[in-house]
Amino acid sequence: MSDQKSPDDVWKLIQDIPTALLVTNDGDRLDARPMAATAKKDEGAIYILANKGEDSDRQIQADSEVILSFQKGVSFVVVHGNGHTSDDRAKIGELWNAFDKAWWDGPEDPRIRLLTVTPSSAEYWESPGKLIAYADMLVAAATGNKPSLGEHGSVQL
Repeated sequence: MSDQKSPDDVWKLIQDIPTALLVTNDGDRLDARPMAATAKKDEGAIYILANKGEDSDRQIQADSEVILSFQKGVSFVVVHGNGHTSDDRAKIGELWNAFDKAWWDGPEDPRIRLLTVTPSSAEYWESPGKLIAYADMLVAAATGNKPSLGEHGSVQL
């Protein structure tokens, strides 16, 4: 296991992953859905464009605590934070890209809501990959030692 990652390292990981699983509280259960996410370390925020009035919009207004789960290859990051929704057209316009056209007419489309998540902490896992992990488990089984299956840690954001 290597040294603990810094908050900058974790921001770099999530900035390189364009989709997150957004988890919100619906009162008696948790809801999760995949969303395109844009992480901006310099702003201390993760932005998501969503449909006005849909579950994520309504649930964040009722309970701002959210989880974002990012995964790419053998890297996993879970971000805890608080979310809020807005109609910030300037920020929506700044975040707008060609893929958003599949969902909305343009950045001025009144159906778009901006979900802004302010992260408080993150937990990460990075694995060396299947082949190395299997080899490490075989060595561990033969020697009686525990396998080193990657890096895991937590950081405050």
